[in-house]
Amino acid sequence: MKEHLITALAIAGITGFFFWDNHQREISKRPAYEGNAAAIARPIRSEDTQYKICQTTKVSDGDTINVDCDGEELKIRFCGIDAPEKKQPLGMESKALLSKFVEGKTVSVRPIEKDRYDRTVAEIFVKVGSDDFAQNVNAEMVKAGMAYHYKQFSKNCPSRSLIVDAEAIAQKNKVGVWSGDHVKPWEYRRAGK
Repeated sequence: MKEHLITALAIAGITGFFFWDNHQREISKRPAYEGNAAAIARPIRSEDTQYKICQTTKVSDGDTINVDCDGEELKIRFCGIDAPEKKQPLGMESKALLSKFVEGKTVSVRPIEKDRYDRTVAEIFVKVGSDDFAQNVNAEMVKAGMAYHYKQFSKNCPSRSLIVDAEAIAQKNKVGVWSGDHVKPWEYRRAGK
C-alpha cells in the first residue's frame, strides 16, 4: 500500500513538473519588453486585436497602464516605446505626462501581442477635440521626450513610423531624455540585474 502511494506521488510530481516546464517554455517565447534582444512575434487571437474602448484605471509608469474594457481588466504595455523607470531621472515626469494624457479617461486600445508577463502590448489613442481617438499616445510620449523609441520591440507596432518620426522631433528639439546624457531604461534595468 505504501509503495503504491509513493509511486502515485512520484508520477504526480513528474507529471506536474512537465506541465510546469511546458508553461515556462511558452512564457519564455513571449517578448519580455524589458531586455535588449529583438522581440519574438507572439500575436494574440485575431478576434482580440480589434480596437477596444476602455477606461483607464491606473497609470503605473510612463509606458504601462491598466484599463477596464467593459469588465475586462487589462494591463497594457505600450508598443514600441520605453519610458524612464520611476527611479531614473525623468521617470516620475514621464509617468505624470502619461497620467495627463490618459488618467481617468476613455481610451481606444489597439492590442498587438502579449508579452511574457501576460501584459497586453498595445497602441493607445485618446480623443482630441472633436476628433475621435485621433492622438497616438505612444508617439506623443516619445515626441515629448518622455520615452524612447524601443526599436527592439517596435516591429509589430502598426504606428511604428509615427514613433520613429516623434523621436526625430524630440532629438531635434533636445527635450526630455534628449536634453542631457540620460541612461536608456533598458540599459538601466540591465545594470540593475
